[in-house]
Amino acid sequence: MDNQYRKLSELALIRSIPDMTIGTLKPSRKKGLFLRMQKAVDKDIRDLPKPSDDDLSKIWETIEEFGRQTGWLNQTRHIGTLFSFCLEIIERSEFEFNPDIVSIINDIINHLEDGKDFLYQSCWAGGLAAKKWEGLFDE
Repeated sequence: MDNQYRKLSELALIRSIPDMTIGTLKPSRKKGLFLRMQKAVDKDIRDLPKPSDDDLSKIWETIEEFGRQTGWLNQTRHIGTLFSFCLEIIERSEFEFNPDIVSIINDIINHLEDGKDFLYQSCWAGGLAAKKWEGLFDE
């Protein structure tokens, strides 16, 4: 599992982003895009070996450490920042991802831009967070 630990961690983190808001969304294009993205991530997760309890614990610890380092733990972040972060970690990853994931995230960002709900600061903040994420695996 060691070789797939980072990819599973990245997929788990990407998949969790819509879960932070989807329960509060009424049926809409945004909610539909979130659900499509989760299904695309699920395809990649199904292709990986089943993680052990130790692997799952290690993934959770990594995500918690990321939350502490970024200040994101138990804090609200703009959805544009979260999806910019997702794109950054996919681009920086050594692994291949289902191309539908990137396509759908771009659709989400375009949807946010169309609604004037995407801030350029989101790209900057997402990039900074991605550097911290990458640093967790450089040790």
